[in-house]
Amino acid sequence: MPAAARPDKTDQLREKAAPLPDDIGNYKITRLLGSGATSNVYLGVDKDSLKLVAIKKIRPECSIGIQHKMFAVEASLCGKLKHPNIVSIVEAQTGDPDNAYIVMEYIEGESLENYAMPDKLLPVETVLDIVRQAAEALSYAFQMGVIHRDVKPANIILREDGLVKLSDFGCALLFDSDTTQIAGAGSLSFMSPEQITGIALNHQSDIYSMGAVLYRLLTGHNTFNAADNYAAINQIINHPHIPIETRRAELPRELCRIVDHALQKNLDDRYPDWKEFLSDLYAVSGIIRDENPVESQTKFELMSHCVFFKDFLTVEIWEVLHASLWRTFTHNEQLIREGEHGFSFFIILEGSVVITKKQRMLNMVQAGDCVGENACLYKGNPIRGATVTAQGNVTALEISKDRLDAFSKDVCIRMDRAFLRSLNEKLSVSNSRVLQLMGI
Repeated sequence: MPAAARPDKTDQLREKAAPLPDDIGNYKITRLLGSGATSNVYLGVDKDSLKLVAIKKIRPECSIGIQHKMFAVEASLCGKLKHPNIVSIVEAQTGDPDNAYIVMEYIEGESLENYAMPDKLLPVETVLDIVRQAAEALSYAFQMGVIHRDVKPANIILREDGLVKLSDFGCALLFDSDTTQIAGAGSLSFMSPEQITGIALNHQSDIYSMGAVLYRLLTGHNTFNAADNYAAINQIINHPHIPIETRRAELPRELCRIVDHALQKNLDDRYPDWKEFLSDLYAVSGIIRDENPVESQTKFELMSHCVFFKDFLTVEIWEVLHASLWRTFTHNEQLIREGEHGFSFFIILEGSVVITKKQRMLNMVQAGDCVGENACLYKGNPIRGATVTAQGNVTALEISKDRLDAFSKDVCIRMDRAFLRSLNEKLSVSNSRVLQLMGI
C-alpha cells in the first residue's frame, strides 16, 4: 500500500465506520489515508517535531500468521534502504502483534494505479521517466540485498513534482510466489514466471515485473488476456505476452524491444542486470524526446569522449545527459558573472574558457574540466566569486544543484571523484604559478 494516498469513497466509509485512534506511539493521528487487506494507514503528526508522517498499523484480525510476517519483513528494513526513490521507514514497532505499526515518510502524491487505464495514460516520456526512477530504486535495493517481489503500479507513488517513490516491501526476501499472490491484491498481473513456478528468485524477477508495469502504463492493459487467475497463471508460464505494438501501434520500435526484452520468460533471454535495462531506457528516452535522434546520439558520444566522464558507465552518461541543459557559447560570451547568485555548474565539452576576478585572469579551463561547481557544493545562496568567459566557441553542459542532488547514487559518486580530480589539477596549476612568482 502506498505510504500516502488520496482516500477514495471506500476509505471515507471505513473512516466513518471505525473511529480513529487518538495516538499511535509518539504520533497524534489526524485522519485515515487508506486501507489495505491487512492494515490501515493513518496521517500522523510527530508530537516533538510536528513533522507529518504516514503510519501503517496492522489490524487486530491480521496480527497472526502470514500477514504479521509480511508486516515484520517491511519493518525489518527500517533505516536500511535510503534512496530518493524509496519511501523511507523511520520507525517500526512489531514486538506486540496487536499493536504493531510502521512509521514512514509522508508522501503527497498519487498511486500509479490511477494512470494504468487506457483513458488515463500519461505521456510516453513521463512514463519512461517514472519507470527509470523506479528501476533505479530497485537496482539500489538489489545492491542492498533486497528483492521487492511485488512491483506493481499500486506500489509506486508519483509526486506532483515528478519524483517517484517505491513503497510496500512487505513481500521482500521471505515469501515465495504463492504467498505473494495471496497477500498482494492484483500482484498476479505483474508476477514473473519464476515467482509462480516457485524457483529461486533473483533481481531478474523484479526486472520482469518492471517490464509488466511499463507495458501497463503505456497501454492501460495487462500483458495477457485471461478470464481468471488460472488462465493468467497458464499464460504467464507457457505463452508469450501480447505484443505491445498491437496494443499501441505508434510506440517506437526501440521501446517495444525494451518491453519484449524485460518480459522474456527464460532468464537467459531477459535483461541480465539493471544497468543494461536502465541504459536502454535512457537511450530510448533520448530518441523520444529529441526530434532528431541522431543529435541525441552525437551528444552522448561527445560526452563519452570527454575526460570528465572517463570513469562513467554508459547508463550514467545517459542519465547526466537527460538531466542537463545543453549549452553553446560564442567568443567572449559569459557563462558565469562575478557577483551574481549561482545555482548551477558547467562541464566544458568543447573549447576553452577564461576565469577572471576583478578583470584579472586567474586561470584558463580546457574541455574536460568544470567551472562553477562551488555553487553546488555549498549550502545557502552562493555568490559567484569570478567571471567565466568563452574563448572561441564553447559547448558545455549546465547542471543545476537540484538535478545534481537527484542523481542516482552511482552518478553522485562519479561526480564527486571528478570534482576532486578537477580540484587537484587546479591546485597544482595554482601552486606552479605561486612558485613562479616567488622565483622558485
